[in-house]
Amino acid sequence: MVNEDEIMELIDQLRFNLPDEIKQANWTVTEQQRIITEAHAEAARIMSRANERAEETASEHEILRRAERHGTQVVKDAQAKSDEIIRQAEAYALEQLKQLEAHLGRTLATVRRGVEALQSSQPDTEESDKAAST
Repeated sequence: MVNEDEIMELIDQLRFNLPDEIKQANWTVTEQQRIITEAHAEAARIMSRANERAEETASEHEILRRAERHGTQVVKDAQAKSDEIIRQAEAYALEQLKQLEAHLGRTLATVRRGVEALQSSQPDTEESDKAAST
């Protein structure tokens, strides 16, 4: 029923071709593993770069927040210094005005005494004015 020679020839062909098929299958599996390994390595590189970028962004954000806090503090310090300088200038001006007022008061008192002295040493000005007009 079955030709023995044909079967033997088929078996020989299988033996001959089977190692090539196994080699091809092994190569396919190896190539698949290599591609998967490369994909994992690329994914790891991408994740690493993404993490670095995230850290840089976070660092830049922190630097910005620190700069803003520092700027706010500088403005507060400048305002406080400005307020202090204004208070000191006003205190100085007040002291100078008080001294000027005291000096002017003494000068006015001296002028009044001089006017009174001159008025008292002169004859009655009303009587001399009346005599001169008649």
